[in-house]
Amino acid sequence: MSKVVPDPPYPVFVAHEDLSFEDAIASISSLLRCATTTATETAEGLKGTQRDMACSTAHLIDMARTLADRALDCLQPKPTNTP
Repeated sequence: MSKVVPDPPYPVFVAHEDLSFEDAIASISSLLRCATTTATETAEGLKGTQRDMACSTAHLIDMARTLADRALDCLQPKPTNTP
């Protein structure tokens, strides 16, 4: 007898439950940097609309990384002006 419903897919990547918010955002930024590089390098070997799609993907990933970096900046304590 064969199974009608397949087993659910197992996650390829699991974050450690003790991972802090700051470390998670920093890891996101690093992963996005790698994804941008991958998309940019892939675009080098393409032409036409395929190249345009790879370049726009790199741009979108870079925008997400900029926001992740900004989120990290927001977590930094602001300097106080004490006399």
